[in-house]
Amino acid sequence: MFFSFQVADPYSGLQYRLNDVRLAELSLAPIPPEWNPGSVIMETPDPTWANSLANAPAETVVAVSTALNDLIVATSDLKLPQINELDESRAKRHLAALTGLWRRMGGALPDGLAVVRHVLELPFGEFLAPLPVVEGSLDPLAPRVMMALYDRLRTEFGEVSPSKRREAAPAGSRLRALQNGLSSPDLRSAPADDTLSVYGLRDPAACADFTAARARTLIEAGCPAREIAVMVDGDPRQVARAFREQGVPISGLPECLPERDVPGEMVLHLLLAKRSPTPAMVLAALALSPLMPWSAQTGRELAEKLIQGDFRSQLLEADPDHVTLWNDIRASAGSRAQLRFLLERICDRLPQGKIIRARLAPLQHLLTGDGAPDWEVILRSVQIASPEAGASSYNLEGVSLWSPRESPWRPCRHLIIVDFTEGLYPVRPRANPMFLDSEIIRIREKTGLRMRNRAESLSHSLDLFTEQLQASNGSVTFLVPYRDLAGVRHAPSAGLSLVARAVEGVADAADLIIDLSRVAPQDWPVIFHEIPSVPDLRVLPDALDFSGYDLLALRRDDDGAAKPQSPSRLETLIVSPLAWLLNELGATDLSWSADTLDVLTMGNIAHDVFEHVFLPNVAPPEDEALAAAVADAYERALTRHASYLRSASWEMERRGLERDILSAARRWCDHLHALGAKIIGNELWLEGEAHGVRLHGKADVILELPDGTLLVVDHKKSSTRRRRNRMNAGWDLQTGLYRDMIARPVRREGDSMELLTGRPVGIAYHLMNDGGLLSSGVAMVKGTLAQDMGDEVNVAAVAQLTTRLAELGVGRIVLNTTDDFSFFEKKGGFTPYALADGSPLVHAFMREVEQ
Repeated sequence: MFFSFQVADPYSGLQYRLNDVRLAELSLAPIPPEWNPGSVIMETPDPTWANSLANAPAETVVAVSTALNDLIVATSDLKLPQINELDESRAKRHLAALTGLWRRMGGALPDGLAVVRHVLELPFGEFLAPLPVVEGSLDPLAPRVMMALYDRLRTEFGEVSPSKRREAAPAGSRLRALQNGLSSPDLRSAPADDTLSVYGLRDPAACADFTAARARTLIEAGCPAREIAVMVDGDPRQVARAFREQGVPISGLPECLPERDVPGEMVLHLLLAKRSPTPAMVLAALALSPLMPWSAQTGRELAEKLIQGDFRSQLLEADPDHVTLWNDIRASAGSRAQLRFLLERICDRLPQGKIIRARLAPLQHLLTGDGAPDWEVILRSVQIASPEAGASSYNLEGVSLWSPRESPWRPCRHLIIVDFTEGLYPVRPRANPMFLDSEIIRIREKTGLRMRNRAESLSHSLDLFTEQLQASNGSVTFLVPYRDLAGVRHAPSAGLSLVARAVEGVADAADLIIDLSRVAPQDWPVIFHEIPSVPDLRVLPDALDFSGYDLLALRRDDDGAAKPQSPSRLETLIVSPLAWLLNELGATDLSWSADTLDVLTMGNIAHDVFEHVFLPNVAPPEDEALAAAVADAYERALTRHASYLRSASWEMERRGLERDILSAARRWCDHLHALGAKIIGNELWLEGEAHGVRLHGKADVILELPDGTLLVVDHKKSSTRRRRNRMNAGWDLQTGLYRDMIARPVRREGDSMELLTGRPVGIAYHLMNDGGLLSSGVAMVKGTLAQDMGDEVNVAAVAQLTTRLAELGVGRIVLNTTDDFSFFEKKGGFTPYALADGSPLVHAFMREVEQ
């Protein structure tokens, strides 16, 4: 921990920021007791926060610990304050609770402050060496206890003049204008100059690369590394990586970079895996954990299969112990005894099982006994340590690393701010978790405790940001990452508006940002390296040439024969041959995402329910029996397709989807009765030939009408209007292919196709959302609820399919254009999902069409 002022070495004359380690060495401070308020808060809850602790233990521990820390640094001597002068009030109750907590901790102090209290109580003459302070180096925004420490050292050892005062930026420059006061009403704008620059880059990694390259460029231009400073908040690993690659030293990097609490994460994931239903991402995270006994490659492959819905342990079959461990991980626990049993078995098989047992020990009181586990309390009680870095390592000649939450520890000529994003520069003030602003003022008046209210915190943040800008006498470069490393979009810092006030002619602060992706490399402010030439994707051919390859035989079965195409694959082909090719090659997107109730999931659940409620050769159930059958089938479908919907957080969506499916089932019963139809096939696999291609697919339901006609019906979890538009436009394809398979089947022993062949066949779509039934190729009885769409519902689609198959025959993959999406939506009457939700490669190889 570094303090808010500088001291001087009386022998070398070196002036530096004092830290707790050096102060402890010179004052012979004893080893302080451990600072762990969380355990005391949990063991003896104060009535002030007992209810909050019961409902949100982790959040309450953080809030109370933060409030206690604010209270401690607000004292002048790091001792329990006297609060008797306060009137009986909410503020006094909360303050008494915090002081009581501090008393129960034996007066322990946060890291770095125990040595400060030791020095404040130390008699004069006890230091091993003099420690004079540097005149004027005390941060005026420092906490009260830091001011007390500065006064204590100055009283005994005196002051020395600073060896080098900070120089301001050139008069009249835009940086100098900001140094005179970010929020000053007297700030006047002027044309932009090279003392301020703002660049936009893709993400923090790109910002770190630019920072290191910028520092190296400045060094090669003659600027010493020690006169360059970099400011970044939080984890400095990206900056450390980029500077290491550029060979530029940094002064102020932690000796040990922050590391994740892997055992803590594993404990949380194991407990989540024991609670049913288990999210797939939890199992994937466990498969990838470095604490698992299998290789990292096996973990990656297992995780990919889990995300794709394959929960089997085939990749682990080479080691029976690994299979047993995985089965225990996947097994859910319905009781505390079962939970303890499974956790013990898992720890026995983990290489670092002792570490996991030790992390589970604080939860034993929640795991013992009988009955069902209280999952909310158990999961909230898991403590995962924040990434912590080791002590910082400083040197005289490296680039200075600053934190946006601290005063600069030495001046510089060039400052680069790596993460100029919302919440930083100025640092967003936080409210005190225990006291209102009015209470903080009253506490200060009665007790002398100088806790900050929100207005003071905002003023402090603005003053701190101004002080950071004042540390540079040459230039400041602001870098704005557009997204974080997970792809979430970032907003620029609110400080951008303050910076924009100094620049003339800026209507919108965002206009200051120069997007480097739109600037030619030769105009970049850093040295760049030529990238090997790649084809210019802005000039694409009409098609990719794969002549000599049998594109319809890219997927082969065990006998070496080309696998048949499905109707959905051929629908992808008519929309985007490239998307079809990528699917055939298995080059699909493997992005991870949290569980979500999307259209595909709802459709799978609804199809599953209909399959098990409406059975072949069985009359549809009556209303009361129908409701019971749907409820039962719905529960089983959730287990197969979306077990996460069983959790309490999904209750509204779960009940809403069940109501929708029941309503759709009732309307489907009405259709069956009106048609006088009998179900003769349900989720029936068909295989045949059409358009010169082998086909296979699963028909949702096949009905037999009173005149012996067959009706192939496809259930769609959508509304009637879009499907009607598509059929009217002649762009329907899928269900007609099932009719073709029945007309020209590929027979297999025991396939029961004799029930279907040689009979007239029509097609229909049942639209579950509103109950529409759209048919083609069969004359419906008048008065039924079905709507006949005629015989030309697939004319355009079949013509397009014929063209695409001919192109495949000569190895030609036609690329999509930027007009295709609009064409299929407007002309075809349907959403081309192969373009809307397809691979990024499809969009990357999409030809621009001039308007």
